[in-house]
Amino acid sequence: MGVSDYVRAAFGVERVAVWLAAGVALAVVVLAVGASGAGIVDPPTASFDGSYDADTHTVTITHAGGDTVSAAQLSLVVTDEAGTNVATVNWSEDGSERLAPGGTLSLDDPTIDTDGDGDYFDADRTVGFPLTAGVTVEVRWTGRPLGAAGAQTVTLDTYEVGAN
Repeated sequence: MGVSDYVRAAFGVERVAVWLAAGVALAVVVLAVGASGAGIVDPPTASFDGSYDADTHTVTITHAGGDTVSAAQLSLVVTDEAGTNVATVNWSEDGSERLAPGGTLSLDDPTIDTDGDGDYFDADRTVGFPLTAGVTVEVRWTGRPLGAAGAQTVTLDTYEVGAN
C-alpha cells in the first residue's frame, strides 16, 4: 500500500463528508443551546413584587412582569434588619422550571407554626431567623451574560418588609 492509498484512506471523499456532517451538526447544537437560554444569555428584564403576612411571618415574592426566567438561575438573598443574619434560598429545587409573570415563592421563619401541625416550616422555603419589619429580600439572577468571561450575579429587584 503506497502513500497515496494512506492519504486517500485518511482524507477520502467519504471521510470529508462525515467530518463536514459532524461539523454542521455541532454548529446546529451550539446555536440551539444559545437560543434556548441554556447557554450564554443576557440578564433578564424582570420585576418582582413582595408581600408580607405579619400573622404568619410569611414573605411572598411574585414575578410581576418582564421576561420568563429559568428558575434555576434565581435565588433570594434574605437579610435581617441588623444585617447579621443572611440566608440564600434557591427559587427552584430541581432546576427545570421556567418562571413566568405571576409565579410566586413564599418564605417563612421558624417562629410560627401557621397550620398547627407541629412543623414550623409551612411555606415553600424557610429561613432560620424571624421575618419581621426591616428584613430585605433581594431577587438575584446568576448566569453568563453574552461576552462575559464567566458567571455574573445581578440583583433584579429588592423587597423590604414593612417598607410599603
